Amino acid sequence: MLESNKGTSVDCPTLIAEHLKVQYQVTNGKGQQWEMTLIRNGQDFIIQRDAATFEQWTSHGEYVRYFPVEKRSVTYRKGDLRALNVQHDRDQLYHVVSPKLQTHMVKTQVQQLGCFETQGFAGKVNGLESQLLWIDTIGLPYQFTLGATQPNLDYKLVIVEPFSGDAYSALTQDFQDIDFADVGDSESDPFIAKMINQGFIEHGSSGFYNSEGQAIEAQGGHGNHSH
Repeated sequence: MLESNKGTSVDCPTLIAEHLKVQYQVTNGKGQQWEMTLIRNGQDFIIQRDAATFEQWTSHGEYVRYFPVEKRSVTYRKGDLRALNVQHDRDQLYHVVSPKLQTHMVKTQVQQLGCFETQGFAGKVNGLESQLLWIDTIGLPYQFTLGATQPNLDYKLVIVEPFSGDAYSALTQDFQDIDFADVGDSESDPFIAKMINQGFIEHGSSGFYNSEGQAIEAQGGHGNHSH
């Protein structure tokens, strides 16, 4: 845990905000927990919420969904996203919590937590009293609690480490990619058929999340994130 680094600056890595890997423990209102990993490479970034799949957002607006077990990927162009009527807030995804939230909240105390100086914020987010501990040097939350008295969602930073461009590139090498536009012509492909059936590609959870951290379904969606 990050707190173990208190008082020993030698343990604190030198971090560049655009080249790092962070892991959060996420807890929802039902008490369910999972880990979310964000990896930045310049303005490109990867988000992973489970072992079955991870997603990449590129600086020129493409979204790529990777399936590491099958070593396959599906690329969505800007036009595909528009056609699916998928809304996303790139700024929020890159920073986990949109920096715009701070403009609607009141500053509280500054604290040194582990390796990081954090600025506290409190206020209503989506109508719920919420708290944010923000690390300005890397543009990420140390902790964000939506619904402070009865949390709907809580993000808690667990690990931060440097991550090189080479290591980032290695994560997406050797995947067999298909354009989303070609998926409909490829249903004879066992991988495509399986992914459609499980709701990963066309019908299910789109992999896009709104400011409350809720999955935004693709039109006609009936899948969920449990596959």
